[in-house]
Amino acid sequence: MNNNVLNNLALLLQGLSLEILFRDYNNTDLMQELQRQDNEYFEKIIKNQEEILNILKERRTSDGK
Repeated sequence: MNNNVLNNLALLLQGLSLEILFRDYNNTDLMQELQRQDNEYFEKIIKNQEEILNILKERRTSDGK
C-alpha cells in the first residue's frame, strides 16, 4: 500500500515537472522573439538617426554654415 502511494506521488511529480518544462520552453520562445524584435527595431532606429544626421549635414552645407 505504501509503495503504491509513493508510485502515484512520483507519477504526479513527474507530470508537474513536465508541465513546468513545457512552460519554460514557451517562455524561452517568447524571450527569443522579443530579442529578435529588439534587434530589428534597434537597427531601424540607428538607420533613421543616420538619415537625420545626413539631412542636417546637407542643410548645413547648402546654407553655407
